[in-house]
Amino acid sequence: MRSPEAAFVVNLLQDVNILRPLVFIARSLGLSPRLLLTNGFDGRDKTGNWRAEIEEMSRACHASVQRFSHPVQALESLQSGGVVFAGSESNLDAHRPSHEVLRCAPRSYVTVTLQHGFECVGFLQSRDHTRAHGEEITFAADVVCGWSPPERLTSLAPSQRDKLLVTGPTALLQRPKAGPKSSSGLVCENLHSVRFSSAGDFKADFMKDFRDFCSSQAKRGHSVVLRPHPAGQYSLRHRVPLPRNVVLNNNPIYKLDLSKYRYGISAPSSIIVDMLLAGIPTAVWSDEGEGMDAGHYHGLTHISSTEEWIAFAHAAEADPAPFLERQQAFLAAQQLQCDPAVAHHRFAALMIGAAGRVDPGFSHRRATATRRRRVMFVANNNIPTLQICFMSPLTPDLSSGAIEAALLTETEITQAFRGAGDSAQAEAWAVGRLSDFAPDLVVFCRYSGPHVRPLAEWARAHSVPTIFHIDDDLLAVPRELGETKFVFHNSPQRIDAIHFLAGHADVLYCATPTLRDRLGSLRGDKPCVVGRIPGPGTVVRPPPAGQARRIGCMGIGRSHDLQPLIPVVVELLRRRPDLEFHLFGSTPKPSA
Repeated sequence: MRSPEAAFVVNLLQDVNILRPLVFIARSLGLSPRLLLTNGFDGRDKTGNWRAEIEEMSRACHASVQRFSHPVQALESLQSGGVVFAGSESNLDAHRPSHEVLRCAPRSYVTVTLQHGFECVGFLQSRDHTRAHGEEITFAADVVCGWSPPERLTSLAPSQRDKLLVTGPTALLQRPKAGPKSSSGLVCENLHSVRFSSAGDFKADFMKDFRDFCSSQAKRGHSVVLRPHPAGQYSLRHRVPLPRNVVLNNNPIYKLDLSKYRYGISAPSSIIVDMLLAGIPTAVWSDEGEGMDAGHYHGLTHISSTEEWIAFAHAAEADPAPFLERQQAFLAAQQLQCDPAVAHHRFAALMIGAAGRVDPGFSHRRATATRRRRVMFVANNNIPTLQICFMSPLTPDLSSGAIEAALLTETEITQAFRGAGDSAQAEAWAVGRLSDFAPDLVVFCRYSGPHVRPLAEWARAHSVPTIFHIDDDLLAVPRELGETKFVFHNSPQRIDAIHFLAGHADVLYCATPTLRDRLGSLRGDKPCVVGRIPGPGTVVRPPPAGQARRIGCMGIGRSHDLQPLIPVVVELLRRRPDLEFHLFGSTPKPSA
């Protein structure tokens, strides 16, 4: 029997953005990916950029690629059964090739269409969409994957509502790796959109505001990044003259790190939701006469005139927080499913279920093989070390659902038993937490609390490996850190816990070579590894040009680290009366 397959109908250029993450999921689940490209797709790809993306994806996922000019040619290749996805499919003429393939697909395939934008025909239409396409949009697909619950998808026809599966956008599944912050803002143009011509011709208004805004930014020495719509490419196809300080970025969305930009501006478009999810201040442009329908973006920052563009950029650069708070409220009001783990689980379950109709044993095998890795972290509290050394580096795996994490803390144990955290009842409760979660791995992160031995013994009895991670020499905490910390860390029970974990964990994970040298003697021949810089950061906001006005020191109880620097700071403040020195954390202000 041939293995079940996942076929992907690629018709519009933006279908590549929408379908790509699902091709990778299908490959990881053991389905055979097949890419079915319409003649229209090749005709629209004037530059060949998207064909290159298809080739890259097919190599990475071992996907077969087939082009077809008539739906029958696509149907002839669908033989084994499984699932067929369409990035854009409906009874509209623009979607007809995909619609015909899904309408006539063999019954051994589950057919699926995707909401391919925030305002999407047949899901959530703008006034301009309805004026251009009407309200009776239907799909041939068996399953319709949407971004929000049915009450928010006001354009979903009654006949289609039973098909709805709320998955959220596929863009959640392949977020580009965050890089260094940029000093530029991002402007996205979708001038080809029906909303720029349905109620009036607003292209000239947008471009005038854009050029005037770029001129103001040039005076400040700032560049502006322009991203044309991946399919429309209006500014490129019409050779629109661009100011000199404009930088074009024409990368696919899955290769574009939106989070690095200081702000984002766009007319109503799905890129706005992408920018909101990336966590940058975002503004929605519409014409000053409000002829363009932007009603679905109510609650976000709206701008029209050049002066409003400039004011927004300045405010976003100075203090992003108010914009980000408003944007989170907007996403919550839309009931947008934006949890990557949930999206991954629902798409994977859909594929596994479809494959199981062809091969009944497939569902069980894949459910077993793809069960997410479960990691139990044990720490004294939800400490910064846990976030810096584990949660932050593991964010991609936690987001994709590859890892499921749980946290057991000493604080939690103590509070549950009203201070009697070392009691037999507390021990049974803590061990029960491990048993209920059934981890594949237990990580003790700087842990020196109660019940170390029974927790480690449970892991050994269930063949669950353990790691003891440590980033300070907790066997030699000096008084210089303060009497409270000194007494806390040097209690016999905590010293014994550190000794036990350092000697008995399957792996000792030290933050530095010095720690390995100090604790290695407790290990015998057991493995000991040394980490690199944990959770290395990036510049959040580049410094402005000119002399610094503020310097600072961050730390919790770090007076002894600051002490040697105090004479230098004092001298600097005397020389520079305009300079401010800030302390972050609990380190007290030195008397000097």
